[in-house]
Amino acid sequence: MKIFSKQKDTLDVLAFPQEILVEKGQYLLLSEGDKFILAQVIDVNYADIPGILEDMLREVSLEIVNHENIFDPFDTGSLTIMIKEARMIRCKIRCIVDGDRIANNSSWLPSRFRSNISVAKADLLRNVMKLLGKRKVHIGTVGGEDFWVDAESFDGRLTIITGKKETGKSHITKLISTTLVEYGALVIVLDINGEYVNLKRKVDGSQSNIALRHEVLEPGKNFKVRTEDVGLRTFMDILIHVYDTPSSSSREFFRIWNVLKRNKGKVTLRDLIDVIQKTQLHESVKEALMSRLMAIEATGIITDDEDCVTSFEKIIKCIDGKMLVVNLRDLLPPTRRMVVEYLVSKLTELLQAKKLPPIFLVAEEAHLYLRDTYWDDIVTRMRHLGLSPIFVTNQPDSIPETIYRQADNIILFNFTNEADLEAIAKTSRIDSESVKIMAASLPPRYCLLIGYLVRDIPVVVKVREVDVETMGKTRLFFELSDKQLHIPRVEKNK
Repeated sequence: MKIFSKQKDTLDVLAFPQEILVEKGQYLLLSEGDKFILAQVIDVNYADIPGILEDMLREVSLEIVNHENIFDPFDTGSLTIMIKEARMIRCKIRCIVDGDRIANNSSWLPSRFRSNISVAKADLLRNVMKLLGKRKVHIGTVGGEDFWVDAESFDGRLTIITGKKETGKSHITKLISTTLVEYGALVIVLDINGEYVNLKRKVDGSQSNIALRHEVLEPGKNFKVRTEDVGLRTFMDILIHVYDTPSSSSREFFRIWNVLKRNKGKVTLRDLIDVIQKTQLHESVKEALMSRLMAIEATGIITDDEDCVTSFEKIIKCIDGKMLVVNLRDLLPPTRRMVVEYLVSKLTELLQAKKLPPIFLVAEEAHLYLRDTYWDDIVTRMRHLGLSPIFVTNQPDSIPETIYRQADNIILFNFTNEADLEAIAKTSRIDSESVKIMAASLPPRYCLLIGYLVRDIPVVVKVREVDVETMGKTRLFFELSDKQLHIPRVEKNK
């Protein structure tokens, strides 16, 4: 292999087919002396040789006309074929390393003829990234070698995991979240599909490493809250943003809440309903408030029964790590958003009062229930209070561009849709060409790590298996055998 050309941060390396030992996303090490360039392979093309089209057409035409190979007494054809088979490896320069120093703005280039070109090993990549390995999150393999990142890379950072359906988003999220729990972190999971409820078991049925630190909350069953705990501000947010309450009705509700609070010292859901029924209000206002409050009461999540109330402080109190799964699978969309609205508000309150240690919030299928009303809280204010969000979605265009621009880590799986790729490419921390080419060619269970967790040196990783009951597999009818389905065999008439 030889260096052919360089344009800005793009490096073209000339190679013959037998020399190409790398795949897209892997790194080439181009060294001379103590300095070297780390260049990531983004594509492999045929070398553009002047006159090759005319030459190939002439050969093909002669073979067709004469029905035989071209006579070559001096055996120059073999050399010509080698030249025609040459490949051009297109790479992106990620960094220049001079001893122990990374020089991103260096103009140094290795010699075209004296430089050594080889495949970069996983150990070298980790050393360049200065991954300390104090708390390892073993993501998978790079070029067949184990690759891990630091657990600290997710702490206090915004992480977005995205890719199209069935590429491995939830799989890597479970891998990361269970590892964080093993290191003593508190992880709260908003579980939209019930995929996290059985993480206390391994695939063989035995207990997993987090079995004793795993708890599932079922809204309306073992997860209920008092009206007072919800508070006026959150209740107003629920009415306005979840149930689309008109502004005139919202103003009346605000007034009634304050009157009840002043007269009785506390507010209950039943008192709110009774007062609204008895108060002289416009019929449309009364109908709007009553219908919404009755719907909230029917969920069973907000209750006046003191004995059934869930103490959030006690539930999420942990000594050595805990995973708290909020199961949203069987809830209607408005109820789901109501639960998330309350959780976001409550977590903000507890973190602000320093009643909780810093926590990680995993939002599965975030596009289904996260609204613009509290995106800003999660990404800006809450993050500084000690909450590290991990958003998982297969609809990258549902996340505002401002959120992507604040993302510290992006874990990207396969995308082929141009609009999705464009949404990610224009806001990621690497060039858009790399994102578009590599993301479109990633096979299932391969991901591109971008951002702080790899110190802005993007890496393609084959994600490892997780030895827990993940519950995320798609159920297929035709995987069942004829015997299980009791389908009688149809014999042909003799």
